[in-house]
Order: sequence, then structure tokens, then C-alpha cells
Amino acid sequence: MKTIIKNKFLEYNFLIFPIWILPIYFLTKNLFSSPEVALLIFLILFGESHFASTFLFYFNKENKSYFSKKKNILLYLPLIIIISYFIIGLNFFNLAIVLGAIASGIHVTRQSIGISRLFSENRNTFYELLIYFSSFTFLALGFLKFASTKYFVFLNEYLNSISELINVINLQILSNEKLIIIFVILISILAISEKTNLKKKLVNLTGVLIYSPYVFLDNMYDAMIIGVGAHWSQYLLINYKVYFYKQKFNKEKKIQFSFIAIYSLIMSFIVYKFHLNEEIIKFLVLIPLSLHMFHFYIDAFIWRFSVKEIRENIGGKLFANY
Repeated sequence: MKTIIKNKFLEYNFLIFPIWILPIYFLTKNLFSSPEVALLIFLILFGESHFASTFLFYFNKENKSYFSKKKNILLYLPLIIIISYFIIGLNFFNLAIVLGAIASGIHVTRQSIGISRLFSENRNTFYELLIYFSSFTFLALGFLKFASTKYFVFLNEYLNSISELINVINLQILSNEKLIIIFVILISILAISEKTNLKKKLVNLTGVLIYSPYVFLDNMYDAMIIGVGAHWSQYLLINYKVYFYKQKFNKEKKIQFSFIAIYSLIMSFIVYKFHLNEEIIKFLVLIPLSLHMFHFYIDAFIWRFSVKEIRENIGGKLFANY
């Protein structure tokens, strides 16, 4: 079996099957009088810190040559995306939320596929399609469960039909717990049925279930932390392996770590929406949301191991046997 990091506790619990997030998150909620404190803690430690980790690629001197050759892809286009998304959000906030949700769903699922390939002995298209199918199914059901027609105002002429569809899904599918449980059991069995190593089976299972909390929980933020929290955990660990693991914690590394901590604190408090006017919140929230779009876009390039520079500078450390 392939090993990304020799510490089995870290590899299994933060990369392969981060199931610990579920009990720890709810335990944290019960420790504080305000359950929202747990949300803030997880945003700081995992959510926004995972977004901040994207910038480690730019801080790494080994990537300087590749960055210089690919400025259009790695600098100018991301800036256009950030500015464009921010402008869209100022004028059509709910549309921006929908676009962000779609981009996030694609990004999270693509990472699940990528991590499954890390542990693949032979690439199996069926199990990759299973991850796509289950992720997008749970995501679509969850979105319809928590969404209201306000997110579709830009489709004004179809609002009645959308509202009817949401009601049908909520009444006929999401309210049928037996149907949901049977579906989850079936795809879970399929996920671990692959004739491969244990790590790959568990990574498959994580991939197909990552959005399943959306159909079981009534609080959208709880579902996000428990589900997407697994994605955050995986991303943080692979970045830790590439940029910090077995490396001297010198001044450069301290600056990088400080950047992640400060970024995470600022963006988490913005997202947290603490006693602020709604219109001010919308303006402020667009800052981290725009940077989230940057993250969704740029990750499609900085982990592309088919590119020689990425394979050598990043892949060389990720797959290093130490």
C-alpha cells in the first residue's frame, strides 16, 4: 500500500477516513453555551486555514520558475475571477452564493477523486464515477433541502416550478428516512467492494459519503462542517506533507504559518456573522467568498502532476518516502 505520511494516526484520521470530525464537532458544540462557537473554532482551525494553504504554492521558491512561465493562468486570470465574482456578489448576492456552491461541489469532488488515485493500484473508472454520482446526488438533495426560492430569483419566470420541485423532493425523498438510509448503505457497500487495498477502500468510502450529512442533519452549518470538514482535513494534511513535514521550521516557515493563522482568523470572523448588519455582512462575506473562488480555480493547476514542474516540486515531496 502507498503511504503519504508514515505517521499512521495522521494518515488514517486526517487523509484516508476523517470520521473523527463528527463526534469531536458535536462534543465541541456541547462544551459551549453558544453552539455557534464550535462553528467558529472549526472554521479557524480547518475551514479558512485550508483556503489559506493554497497560497503556500506562491510562497515556495521552488515554484518561482513555473509561476513566471504561467502568469496568465496563475496570476492574471485568478485576479479576474476574484474581481468578477466580487462584482457579481455586490449586484446579485444570491446568484454569487449559488455559483460558489456549484464551484465548491465540483472542487471537493475532484479532490476526492484525486486522493482516491493516490492510493490506487490500478485506476478504476467505475469507483470514480461512483464518487461523482454520490457526491452530486447528496449535494443536490442538500441544496434543495436548505435552499429557498430566494436563491433562484434570477430565474424569476421559473420560480413556481422550482418551488414545487423543492417541495416534492422534501416530501417524497428527504422525508423518507428508510429510502435515504438504504441508498447510503448501498453506495457504501459499493465503495468498499473494490478489490484493492484497505486505504483505497476507505478513501472511496470518504469520497461517496462526504456530502451525506446534508440529507441527515437539519442544520446546514453542522452538515457543512461534518461533511466538507473531511475535505478540509485532507487538504491540510497533504499541504503539511509538502510544505512542512520533516522540514526545518525556519523564518520562512514561520512566516508561512503566521500567514495561514492570521488569514484564517480574519476570514473566519467575517464568515461567522457576529452581530453585524445584514447588508454589511453581505459586503464583508464577499471577501472570503471571492478568495474561495480563487482557491477552487487555482487548485485545478497546482496539483496537476502531469505537469513536469508540479510533479517534481510538489509531487516529489508528497510522495517522498519519509
